[in-house]
Amino acid sequence: MSRKLSALESSVPGLFFVVVPTAVDSFGPVLYFACARFIAGHLSYLSVERAMNRGSCTPVRSFPTATNLGRADADAPKLKILVIATRKTPIAARISMALADVGFRVAALTPHGHPMRRSRKIQDHFAYHTRPQLKSTIRAIDRWSPDLLVCADDRAVGELQTLHQRTAASDDKVRRHISKLIELSIGPATSFAAMVNKSEFLARVEIEGLRFPRTIVIPATRTFESVPELIYPIVVKADQSYGGRCVRIINSDADVRATVWELQTPTTWRGRRFFGMILGSEALAPLMLSLRRTISLQQYIPGRPSNRAVICWKGKVLAGISVEVVELKHKYGPASVVRLIDHPEMAMIAEHMVECLNLSGFVGFDFVLDSSNQAWLIEMNPRVTPISHFSLANGTTLAGSLYRQMTGLRPPSKLAPINRGLIALFPDEIVRSPSSEYLQSCQHDVPWNEPEVVSSVLNQALQTGILRRVRTFLERYFPTLVGALITFGLANPRGDT
Repeated sequence: MSRKLSALESSVPGLFFVVVPTAVDSFGPVLYFACARFIAGHLSYLSVERAMNRGSCTPVRSFPTATNLGRADADAPKLKILVIATRKTPIAARISMALADVGFRVAALTPHGHPMRRSRKIQDHFAYHTRPQLKSTIRAIDRWSPDLLVCADDRAVGELQTLHQRTAASDDKVRRHISKLIELSIGPATSFAAMVNKSEFLARVEIEGLRFPRTIVIPATRTFESVPELIYPIVVKADQSYGGRCVRIINSDADVRATVWELQTPTTWRGRRFFGMILGSEALAPLMLSLRRTISLQQYIPGRPSNRAVICWKGKVLAGISVEVVELKHKYGPASVVRLIDHPEMAMIAEHMVECLNLSGFVGFDFVLDSSNQAWLIEMNPRVTPISHFSLANGTTLAGSLYRQMTGLRPPSKLAPINRGLIALFPDEIVRSPSSEYLQSCQHDVPWNEPEVVSSVLNQALQTGILRRVRTFLERYFPTLVGALITFGLANPRGDT
């Protein structure tokens, strides 16, 4: 049996990266997902069979077992972390597994059906519900008693800030403890506005004298009028938005009003572009309607999108990873292929803003590198980003640095290191292009040691991929129909999510 396992361990990566992408060109993207899910299913089966034969459930890849690590670190404090995810994205699962691998006890607050619920490394699960607001978060904190909270998306950050406001002035010691835990996890209340509002953050950047695009802020509750001296193209952004949902690039005065009013509508509205056209029309201009969401009109900087992910503690950066974006999952969206880079200016700017805002936890900074390789700071994400779970061959690991800070001990070496400069992010590059050449030429960031998580993520990716290909078919053969649906807001333009 051991020989068969060894043979599979050595052959699976080749099968996934060589055979499958080649077959995709002939038989279509569905075969790619079918083969990948087949491999993930067999890895899961073999893990269970090995557990039955050897008495413990371990991944197929040759990582140290949890039992051995427990004996080696028997005297180490077992700190508890609660990962909060309000959306079914793989980011939460990846950072949870990374935290568990370095020695933390991890629980998750997630919606039903989240891929993280398939992980064997998560010790407890709590159900996240949008109604009543904050109740599920409070219940999870009370039951798990975590030493730290980790947010996997922007909505989770916003809910923690709201919970902090409700508990900071409470007479109940337990509730006041929650407010202190939130500040320890993300930073002080004085920095909350800069965390969630793009305009507030860039105002702080300007005060600090750092390089950023020229920005005109139109505050909420103010009536919108034409803004003079705009040099096109410009980037229009709305505060308290995420994932590229409220980011547009426009090229003329005629598009400004419609775009501003489109971004005032909820992101869940299918007809928001249509409403933007109506509210921004000249016919309604005399009504002098007030904005409900702050808008930033930002100078467009041509260049290469880049990111720096850091782990910080009370205003000090413990470790960081910088990447340059090679491919985007969709327009304005997250990266699907990245290249590891060493950019001292990006690192310096990130450290400066972390100290300025006294931040804690996982934070991501978005940059654009211009033709002179100068870094322009675009925005900040006070949460886990798609590269936060990376473990580099040079020893850099954000989760490990956090463990070292909180325990004073060196974390166990369980993470498989990334030893290539070019990385295809899972599953974003598969969703973008199942036949992508990057899946063969660079390191593919697949957590093969958690086959059930891989299978769950691929199930979601397959559904997304089918819908995208239906859209591509309609655009190719019925472009007029698709254009009409976009115009009236019944379909999103390419890149909107």
